[in-house]
Amino acid sequence: MVTVELAVGVVTATLLAAALAGVVLLGVVQAACQRTSSEMARQLARGDGTASHAAELQGPQGARSEVDRDAQGVEVRVSAVVQVFGIAPLTVSAHNWAAWEPGMGDEQHR
Repeated sequence: MVTVELAVGVVTATLLAAALAGVVLLGVVQAACQRTSSEMARQLARGDGTASHAAELQGPQGARSEVDRDAQGVEVRVSAVVQVFGIAPLTVSAHNWAAWEPGMGDEQHR
């Protein structure tokens, strides 16, 4: 009787630990997407494409970046697909917007 209870307890604890590790992994990738989109938006608003590209390379592996420019500023979306224990691929994303720095208005970004 004790052996069965112990086996069920071990399996339950293992599944719970795996689920928590998956949630932590999603949080880490989400934070990396957020940091990358923020840095890219800030650098593009300054007109520094080189620094923006460097920030993009620091993002999560396999992440996709989308940049939208308009008269008021620049918006950057970064998304990454995360495979959590082979269950299903989940997509996490983040977006940030930054106003153009002085002298970097609508005429500068085209």
